[in-house]
Amino acid sequence: MAGNIIPAIATTNAMAAALCVLQAFKVLRGELDKARMVFLVRSTDRVISSEPLRPPNPDCAICGVAQAHLEVDLQRATLEDLVQGLLRVQLGYGAELSVTSDIGILYDLDLDENLNKKLSDLDIVAGSFITIMDEEDDDPRVNLLMSIADKRLPADSLPIKLAETFEIARKAKTLQTATESDKPAAIASANGSATEANGKRKRNVEEADLEADITNKRGKVMEDGAKPEKNDGPVVVDGSDNGAIIIDDD
Repeated sequence: MAGNIIPAIATTNAMAAALCVLQAFKVLRGELDKARMVFLVRSTDRVISSEPLRPPNPDCAICGVAQAHLEVDLQRATLEDLVQGLLRVQLGYGAELSVTSDIGILYDLDLDENLNKKLSDLDIVAGSFITIMDEEDDDPRVNLLMSIADKRLPADSLPIKLAETFEIARKAKTLQTATESDKPAAIASANGSATEANGKRKRNVEEADLEADITNKRGKVMEDGAKPEKNDGPVVVDGSDNGAIIIDDD
């Protein structure tokens, strides 16, 4: 048994590597529609099974991030050129956005003192990466990761240029299904009263006080031999020798 471990590992690794290479050929040829996800299945007659590639998930931290190459004249480019000239004018970002790099947040709606600084003064050099996060509430874009390439651009042009045009995907909208636990305990009705989740009307303040008053009358304890006053509920008498209960006949 021990002598078969090394050959078994080598054989398994070779099979897995061969499957990866076969699919890599399709990716290199740009035939993504023909590429397959291959995996081992023990519950079927076939040991190896496959299925088509799934589309990228916009909410995924890996495949949901858009990537782009940015040509920047680091001698002239400022953060305002990036935020105003590129992101808002060319790419259509709104007011709610943030720009971060390896050193932290460079810009957001509450941090705008860096707009007049050159990108080189913010430790942005060739090979750096910056991340653009769309923080709009309605239909925001996925995060945009930009790699910086230092390139001298014409003096009469914007000192920042996209290496290629692309479209930034929008974040997927998640549908929230209401469950019984999500329903509120009481829902206000049109007449100002409240309705519980099970459909019963919730008591208002006046009704609660009235019911409490009736309960107090029903639980009233009478002195020995005292005749209870007339009320709408039964009266309990305690303390008599024979334990008799006096009931008003009127």
